[in-house]
Amino acid sequence: MSKMDTKDFIIGAVVGGIVGASTAMLLAPKSGRELRSDINERATEAKERTVEFSNVAKEKGTEYSQLAKEKSDELTKLAKDQWERVADKTAAVTNKATQMGDDLAEDVKEVMDSEKAEGKKLAKQVVKEIEETKERLKEDADKLKDK
Repeated sequence: MSKMDTKDFIIGAVVGGIVGASTAMLLAPKSGRELRSDINERATEAKERTVEFSNVAKEKGTEYSQLAKEKSDELTKLAKDQWERVADKTAAVTNKATQMGDDLAEDVKEVMDSEKAEGKKLAKQVVKEIEETKERLKEDADKLKDK
């Protein structure tokens, strides 16, 4: 039942009780004094029932309010925990991506340094071979001159 349904039920019960009691008193064959006494008695009972229903409604309202607050707190905590897990995973993925980027940059640098070293080595080899070839050509040219 919603808050409005509970309130409507209580009002209906009180009004129904009053109408029923009034009808029963008016239809019963009694003297005026007895009738007034019964009406006062029924009015007192109706008032007591109204207070009782009102107290029950307040208690239920307080219970529902406390339950809603507890559920709200629980859901808030659950959402916060979930957000923290997502944030932690995001941070871990970011750190992993950064580390992978750093590793890749280091690998590229090593390859480039290695290729530079290989390039220098190859260049020295080519220069050495050119020098050796020049020497042989010079020697061959000298031999041809002597002949």
